[in-house]
Formats: sequence, C-alpha cells, structure tokens
Amino acid sequence: MFRCFFEHLFYADDMSPIADDAFAEARRRRARAEFAEWDLVLTHREREIARIDATDDVLLSKELARRAVTLEIAQRLRIPENSVWRIIVQGEEVRDRTPAVWVAFRDGVLDARRVGLIADMVAKLHTPKALEAVDQNAAEYGSGHTPGELRAWLKRLRARLEPEKLNDDAAHATEQRHVEISHNDDGTSWLSALLPTGVAVAVGNRLRAAAKALPKTDPDTGERDRRTREQKKADLLAHWLTCSEGTQTDIRAEIAITIDSTDLIGLTHGAAFTRGHREPIPAAWARELAASEHTLFRRLGLDPFGNVMDTTKLGYHPSESLREALRWRDGTCRVAGCQADIRDTDLDHELAYDRGGTTSADNLRSLCRKHHNMKSHDHLDRRSLRPPVQFVECYAVGTPVVYRPVPA
Repeated sequence: MFRCFFEHLFYADDMSPIADDAFAEARRRRARAEFAEWDLVLTHREREIARIDATDDVLLSKELARRAVTLEIAQRLRIPENSVWRIIVQGEEVRDRTPAVWVAFRDGVLDARRVGLIADMVAKLHTPKALEAVDQNAAEYGSGHTPGELRAWLKRLRARLEPEKLNDDAAHATEQRHVEISHNDDGTSWLSALLPTGVAVAVGNRLRAAAKALPKTDPDTGERDRRTREQKKADLLAHWLTCSEGTQTDIRAEIAITIDSTDLIGLTHGAAFTRGHREPIPAAWARELAASEHTLFRRLGLDPFGNVMDTTKLGYHPSESLREALRWRDGTCRVAGCQADIRDTDLDHELAYDRGGTTSADNLRSLCRKHHNMKSHDHLDRRSLRPPVQFVECYAVGTPVVYRPVPA
C-alpha cells in the first residue's frame, strides 16, 4: 500500500512526529463525509420522486417536478446541478451494481474521486464476470493507489475481461477522429486532434525525441536555444504540419507495445498495452503494426508472476540491454503517482554503487530528475516508491469480499 513519506514533519506546538495513522484516519473521515453527502442526495431524491410519482399530475408535470428535486438539492448543497447529477448517476451505478465498492465507500476505504472513477468504468461493463471482478478487487487496489493508477488499472482490467467490447469501442471511437482549432484572444490558438491511441503515442514519442535531439546552440550563429522542451515540441509540430506533404500515416517513431504471443498471432483476442501498461489498444491494431517492415521485436523474460527477470552487470553504468529492460519494467518514474515518461527518467542505484550496491535490476529504479534529486539529498522515503510494473495481474472472481465497518 502506498504510504506517505512525511516522517520528518513535526507539529508546530509539540514537535512530535506526525503518525501515519493520523493521516489515514483523516483520509477515512473525509471519505465517510463524502459518502454521507452522496447517500443523502440519493435517499432524498428517491423519496421525493416516489412522492411525485404517486400524484395524479400529467407526465410532463411529473418530469419537471423531478428536475426541480435536483435543483433543490443543488441549491441546498451550494453546488451546480451538474455536480448533483454526477453524484446521482455515479452513486446509483456503484450502489446498485457493485455493492462491495459501495460498502468500502461507506467505511472510508475509498473516497468520492475513486468511487467516481469506478462508477464510470462500471457503466461500460457488459459481462457479469467483469462486473464481479471490479466489485471484488477495485476497493483493495484503489485504497492503495493514486486515482491515476486506479484509472489505468480499471482500463487494463476491462481490456483483459472484455477484449471484444474494447475492439468495438475503439473502432467506433476511431470513426469520430477529427481536428479542432479554437482561437484565443491573445494571438494564440488551440490545435486539438482526436486520434487512435497508438498513433497519438507515436506522435508524442516522435515530438519528444526530436525536441531532445535539437542542438542547444545554433550552429550558424552560435546563439543558445532558450526555448523550453514544450516550446520546441510546439514549434516542431507547426513545422511538420506546414511543410510536410504526406497523406498517409507511416509510423517511424518509437511506440513500445506489449502483447501476448497468442494474441499477436490471433489465437486469442486479448488487448495490447503501451509501455508501462498505461493504455490498452486493440490487438488487431498491434498485429497491423507488427506487419510493418520498421517494427523491431524484443523478447522479455518474465518470471511466473509477470516480473521482468533480473539482470546484473559488473560496473557502475548499466548496459543498453539492461536499460531497455528496466524501461519496460518501470514504465514511468517509480514514485507512486508520478507519470513522468520513462524517457525523461534517470536510473538510480537504491544502494549506492560506492557502498556496495550492484548494477542490477533489483537495485536500479527509474526516477524523474525531480525525485532523483530528492533521493540524492535524502528526502525521498522508500515507502513512496511503487513496485515495478507487473505484466501479469491477479484479481479474484467468485470469492466474496467483505469490508467490516471502521469504527468512527
């Protein structure tokens, strides 16, 4: 479970250490208060709708009266009507279809943000097996991970349990691809494009690599390039779009995908995943990409639990093969909740090399520059790190999960 690393903080009045239990209890109290609000909204609305439906008013009048209930709740809570509708839709979804998640919310195991993410995914599920898997596993996973990690886990779980539906949704969504341009009042504009996930990842990776490869000084004038990396990426995109005359998508940038061999050859129909198990993509798209003459295949050795097998190199600097294996294993910066791209991270020796630490997968982890600097100055607790990405995820289906109430 992810735990905070504020062990060096102190109360101003007595300078005693802040206990982890105090943070956990504050988190539970906040979640229980959010549940009380959701439960009140649902209960009050259902009671009022039952009263309205019992009247002899015409259907139009009843419908308007139902809407008035939502407005009344919004005004009493001092929140927008859309926020009330979100509580109603997400609350009913979780309460009625995933009772174990609802109990976990009641007991403060999950907060409203995580419950909302679970509700949005539950609304997309179609099979009883997938619904049961979410109900029995989401609370345990969500309570120990950030909302971003929970969202990614839910997408992976759905992709594994309902791959055919993922394929259908991806095909339908791809048909909606388009470009939008909206103009601001300050001489700038937004350029947005809805693209298939695999293509978007390839575009992002190419922009990142090209921006990083630009010279820091102009070879002709010797002037230093003071643009940020984001500014360079924006300029490169504008240059490519205004100068290129290509009319077909030809992926040459790096896009790292993991897929089971049986899915790759079509014997099974599981999804593929972008590096770090971030985003699921249809297996059919991965098979199409695999047929390209530019595709490079890399085989990873995994243990029975889905972990990348350990590799050790004598010396301080890891070999390129070890670096690449660790990029696959970690996916992003290893600090829980940090989504820094793996290409923008450093490999850090957990136990320093000059203190006997080995240059091995067991002792190396990917850290973004900010968290690497924190670690170097002893301000990064080991408890802040998440475990490496596992390419095999276990979840229970069919075993009842019971959450006991937490004492108030």
